[in-house]
Amino acid sequence: MDIAALSSAMSYSQLHMNVGYALTAKVMDQVEETSMELLEMLEGAIPSDLGQFVDIRA
Repeated sequence: MDIAALSSAMSYSQLHMNVGYALTAKVMDQVEETSMELLEMLEGAIPSDLGQFVDIRA
């Protein structure tokens, strides 16, 4: 394999890795945003007085 072909293959490999890293970062950002939205929805779904009173009658 000559130098030009080796350089081209290494460049392609580096590009492939950079695209993978960028895609992973984008997916992680999207997952973080979605999980924050889910937590906000769950906070609204639980009654605020839940757990404040205990019924001790049998």
